[in-house]
Amino acid sequence: MASDPDVATRSPQDQDTSAVRSKKLGRRLQRFIAILVFFASIHFLLQRSPRLEVHTRVMQPVPRYIPVIHRKDASVQSGSRTTRPATVSTPPPAPRHIPVIHRNDTSVQPRSRTTRPATVSSPASVVSSNSSWTFNAEELTKIRNATSVLHPDVRLLTNKLGTWPVTCPRKGRRRRTSCNPPPFTYNVGNHTTCAVVGNGGILLGSHCGADIDSKDYVIRMDLPAIGGFERDVGRRTNMTILNRSTPQRIKDSSRLKNRTQDVYESRLRDINGTVLVAGTREHLALKTAMKKYHNQFSFVLLTCKDSFKTAPLLHRIASEVAPKTRTPGPPSTGQATVLTATAFCDQLYLYGFFPFQQDENKRPVPYHYYPDDSIEPIIQSKRHRMDKEYQFYKYLQQRGVLKLHVGKCDKQ
Repeated sequence: MASDPDVATRSPQDQDTSAVRSKKLGRRLQRFIAILVFFASIHFLLQRSPRLEVHTRVMQPVPRYIPVIHRKDASVQSGSRTTRPATVSTPPPAPRHIPVIHRNDTSVQPRSRTTRPATVSSPASVVSSNSSWTFNAEELTKIRNATSVLHPDVRLLTNKLGTWPVTCPRKGRRRRTSCNPPPFTYNVGNHTTCAVVGNGGILLGSHCGADIDSKDYVIRMDLPAIGGFERDVGRRTNMTILNRSTPQRIKDSSRLKNRTQDVYESRLRDINGTVLVAGTREHLALKTAMKKYHNQFSFVLLTCKDSFKTAPLLHRIASEVAPKTRTPGPPSTGQATVLTATAFCDQLYLYGFFPFQQDENKRPVPYHYYPDDSIEPIIQSKRHRMDKEYQFYKYLQQRGVLKLHVGKCDKQ
């Protein structure tokens, strides 16, 4: 048989070189395919991880959707989707619950990671004092079917921040040098009326302070100034939710040599003994600031495993609550706070949520009702669609879930 002339003319050395090149090319191709498979697996896990976390939270043994009507009117029905019958109870008259933690409380103990059950209550419909608008208990119950996973007693971990004195019991005549106190637990619980106070400049001259202080639970954001603005924003605070940048601002301000430039020390003093909410990463910055302030403050610190306003989780819940008004871009701290408050507040009132630069009378409205700090100017982030979020709040108001207050408050 005739052989191929090209193959016949090749020397054994050339044939070996060609075989080596083929092997090298094959190895490079295998490495390239392995790298592609590796990055594809990482991308898949990152895309799936938020959903896995959400399902894990939902499967926790938490009693949900047990409607409790805090009224004597037994005709109000619950809109819960569960198959269990609603338990209607009439609680005895009791003073309004204002959960404020005092510095002299000796029962506070180290951090606990146990999950605290949250009781989801179903409020009764109540007519607003200044209009025919009413709170709709049935609509709020539908909203809670989606937002119950945001309840602080379900989602957040309890920590102590600042100075918390702990006493050890005596054993015989000698005092114990060390003790193992029981784990510290703190429950936000459920409240009838709540005020979520934004920082919008629309609050200047609103005279809403008394109206805000009359609510059972007052929630603020980003450690705003209270002193000097009490007539418009009130005096009371039960919970303050911090943005990611706020703990770092507090830390930087605590290191200022010119102490007159630090605005956060006086603001912390105004809310001393209350609840702070922040991400786990911001815990270290807050601890550093407390040491700079000589541990003169004490707070209950509730932290998230990740960010308080995790975008995938909040986007999913917002789309369930209002499919037609879903906001693009990352959610703001205000929207995350409002969604969280619906999980434990029967009647929710919003103040200072006005993102526009002019009011209805074309008068200029500042971004915040208080001046900035000395760290860096605070500007409105272009990533957040505040106008879309405002429409989101108006939609919830139309459904009777919350009351969005804009303008001056009625004189009592």
